[in-house]
Amino acid sequence: MARVTVEDCEEIVANRFDLVVLAAQRTRQIIGGDPATLESRDEKKPVIALREIAAQSISLDNLRESTIKGFRTFSSQEDLEEDIEDLPEEDTYNPYEGVSVALPSPESFESSDAVENNEEKVEDPSSFQVK
Repeated sequence: MARVTVEDCEEIVANRFDLVVLAAQRTRQIIGGDPATLESRDEKKPVIALREIAAQSISLDNLRESTIKGFRTFSSQEDLEEDIEDLPEEDTYNPYEGVSVALPSPESFESSDAVENNEEKVEDPSSFQVK
């Protein structure tokens, strides 16, 4: 098989979406260090994965199972129990703990006549002219 096409692989995996997911998973495995089951001719990893699927040199059931395990995001019950034991009993983190802020007392503000007598002189409104 000189060239791998999607049509070659569709005979093995009927659904194109499944083919893409399986080929991506196999590519990850090859990149991760799994040996290729076919001889490589300096081809890119996705091409090797497609060639393996087309030649049926890998178990598609095992590949599907590893794909499903890779998509799972939950942990086993034992892992969850260990994580719960590692958690603190109460979240007591306070970023302001030990920081004191002294607020000024009202007596510390000096009153000035300008502030207390904030009265402006307003001219007689009848003196305004409209242009």
